[in-house]
Amino acid sequence: MNRLLLSIFIFFAFFFVIAFSHEKLVPHSDIRPLPLKIKKVGNNKLIVDVAWGGENIKEDEPVLKKPKCLSKAVTIKDPVQKGTFGERKAQFELTVRRNNARVKCHYGVVDGDSFIGFFTFQT
Repeated sequence: MNRLLLSIFIFFAFFFVIAFSHEKLVPHSDIRPLPLKIKKVGNNKLIVDVAWGGENIKEDEPVLKKPKCLSKAVTIKDPVQKGTFGERKAQFELTVRRNNARVKCHYGVVDGDSFIGFFTFQT
């Protein structure tokens, strides 16, 4: 009988601890880059399409869209674009200055939360 009462007491103690205690979640926001696409347009033009998704960010939150290439082989038209998070995409035009060069670029979306992605390609 004592073992039965003890096991019932332990069961209810664990039940109340589990049922009435909960974790307090910290609110957060998150921006995630989606795969980017590079399209060739003409002899010396490339179009880079960047997309992103996220959680707990207002659709009208202002963001800066900024790419930068670490090589002189390409130049970027409009290197900084202003927009809102709800657009969820950006498009950048790259002009190829030198062929057969390996180019490394990074891109990102900057607001309260931000991401930076890297990509390389051959001109």
